[in-house]
Amino acid sequence: MDTTGRKRSSLRRYAVALATSLLFAAPLAQAQNFEAVYGETDSSEFGEDVKAVNVCGGGGSVLVGTRNRGDLQDVQVSRVDNNGVELWQKTYNIAGSKRSLGQAITELSTGRGFAVTGGVWLGEGRSIYVLQIDCEGFPKWTTVLENVKREQFASGYDIIEGLGDRHFDLVLVGEENSRDNKRKWGRIARLDNGGGVLWNQFYDGLDRWPELRFRALTENIAASGAPTDLVVAGNSVSPNGLSSGLMFRTDFAGTPMCSTALNNSDQSQAYFHGVTALRSRQFTGQSVLVGLNSRIDGTGVQAYLTRFAAGSCAVITQTLWADPSGQAFRAYDVLETNDVGGSGPQLALAGTLGQPQYGAVFAASIGNLDDTPLNVNRFGIGKEMLVAIDLKSSDRVVAAGSTFSDYVGVGDPQDMYLVQTDPTLGTLCDKPWDPKVQRVEFKPQDVQAQFARIDPFERVDTPYVPVHGADIVCEVDPPENCPGVINNGIVQLGVHNTGYLNIECPAIPRSSGTNGGSLVGLRYMPTNGDAASPGSPCEGWGVASADLGITGDTSRCYGVNNMALVSFVYTTSTATSVVDVGPSKTFRVTHKFTPVPATPYLYRVDVSIQNNGSQNVADLRYTRGIDYDVPPNTFSEYITLAGSSSYVLAWNNNGFNVFNPLGGNSGTSGPFTDLGAGDQGAHIDFKLGALSPGKTLSFVTYYGAAPTEPLALGALSTVGASVYSLGQANWNGTGNPLDNLPDPFGSYGFTSGEPATFMYGFDGKSPR
Repeated sequence: MDTTGRKRSSLRRYAVALATSLLFAAPLAQAQNFEAVYGETDSSEFGEDVKAVNVCGGGGSVLVGTRNRGDLQDVQVSRVDNNGVELWQKTYNIAGSKRSLGQAITELSTGRGFAVTGGVWLGEGRSIYVLQIDCEGFPKWTTVLENVKREQFASGYDIIEGLGDRHFDLVLVGEENSRDNKRKWGRIARLDNGGGVLWNQFYDGLDRWPELRFRALTENIAASGAPTDLVVAGNSVSPNGLSSGLMFRTDFAGTPMCSTALNNSDQSQAYFHGVTALRSRQFTGQSVLVGLNSRIDGTGVQAYLTRFAAGSCAVITQTLWADPSGQAFRAYDVLETNDVGGSGPQLALAGTLGQPQYGAVFAASIGNLDDTPLNVNRFGIGKEMLVAIDLKSSDRVVAAGSTFSDYVGVGDPQDMYLVQTDPTLGTLCDKPWDPKVQRVEFKPQDVQAQFARIDPFERVDTPYVPVHGADIVCEVDPPENCPGVINNGIVQLGVHNTGYLNIECPAIPRSSGTNGGSLVGLRYMPTNGDAASPGSPCEGWGVASADLGITGDTSRCYGVNNMALVSFVYTTSTATSVVDVGPSKTFRVTHKFTPVPATPYLYRVDVSIQNNGSQNVADLRYTRGIDYDVPPNTFSEYITLAGSSSYVLAWNNNGFNVFNPLGGNSGTSGPFTDLGAGDQGAHIDFKLGALSPGKTLSFVTYYGAAPTEPLALGALSTVGASVYSLGQANWNGTGNPLDNLPDPFGSYGFTSGEPATFMYGFDGKSPR
């Protein structure tokens, strides 16, 4: 199909590769998407790391950061459930110190709880510590590592639990700075599961690299296949002050294997902040590091992504990702997702955009890092950072950082910030963003480092204090009882309060077919197949006055634009949405969803548009569109656009067109029959005539599904639909369409209409 103009919405096409990473191996998690803040009103909290909780009972997520209150700094750990509700929060004074930093956290296997690292001021200097807490946040032990020199400043920045036969060990990376800040050394240490130090080492770049800074850590496959290597992300600084992105690789005992520094020239700086080990079959043993590149004066900041070969420090590909308007863009953390449904493995990244700044979460293709980024969303009100990301065991990610503002208006200077996404890496409050990508070839340089062991360590006590403070700052989707999920026994719709289809409802079974999920859009209940929600949940509508230039639209993939909710009323089988559109509430638009008594295969949608403004509207427009993803083989379907009506201005098969009736369209224009197979949709623009002030225009549309094409066409004929679209499967009639596995492609699906034909209809006689 024509892909012109589908840049942002096409990003969502591969969402399920991220969204359903562990779906088929894990039980359904009762989780929602949300944005939330955590912290007390009389202190400032900085969020530094987040992990999904998979072993401790109750699931959810755990955040770590630092609480600042006057001249006191405490480590803060906050554990929340799958819906963002606070389970417990505690602050910790490492060794009773008045100044402790929380930088990283990891969940421990066998339900032992969590391990935290950061820095603690003891005497004249600052030292790295490791704190183990149980699943309820109660301290078990704390170990403080000695510095190269006691009066210098060290901090741990990342911590993991080891793999293989050392899987109970804890490994951390950090750095140590001289008091004059002219020298920096990398630090790596390995502890046993009781806090005993197995080894603790510092790494010196000598005169060529007076600064080695270690910021993130993973364990990856060695060139020999086993045991595993440690792969560190950071930066190295030359004597003239130029920073290069650093990939530093050691064996499991911390002995350097290879290192690579990457930079463009003496006119730029590069840094790596995050790393992930790749495990998918075609990339096993490779590593991806993310960070930023900028000019030496600190301007021109772009996200920097690099993929390294397995078992070595050889560079495979490098890319820079930039904001088109020139705002700063930094990538801080990265993870790999599993290969699902043949879409290929993906990366999910957390970063920060602009100044004022927004948190950003997006996905990228591992195999082609210079391809268009996928599912790019930004979050917050313009003062937020996201610096850490982790994969939930269901169909979403969590990302954490800081608000840098009184987000909820209660006099609170700053809180930890948590975003838990839906399957499209979004929330109901996300905002679109479209970065530009280019491939680069920064010259690699070898980094030679001497290393030495630091033997002393100290076991200390850690007092703790329970704290409280949490607010959900974005509408939770959905609330517990999934309001707006309605059905007539055959057809099930997920109606958002602004009238589009696709809302989350993890309380009911996942939809069938490849890439099925917890979103409910347009489902045929006998097969539990959903044709609106997999991948890109791009179903929506828009209204406009073409002569006055007033417009508004709403959809899950493009958000709610120039529109305000008036009311939303629902039962188990009906839903009514009322919204105002335009800055002066020019239009009041009502969508009323009700079952059709004459056929079980359709829902009736009564639409009314009232002109509440003071001006005559000479050219009223309405748009409705859907990205059909018809099971069992979602992302490959046949589309029909048929019928005729004088009200149809334009129609095409691009389900990714914007829903603004005055926006541009692309795609193959209708009418057509059984167009495909491919990734297709149905987009229809209606031209409805004039609407004077105080008057209302009403018309009738339909959504539904039937087991065969004849029954679908019969239902549309029964209600008098003069224009309609059909979405039918690319399927040969064999296999099991009720499971989540691919079935053979073929013509049986569009010939017979089985296992279900999905449809939209418009009654051309009804506008009045």
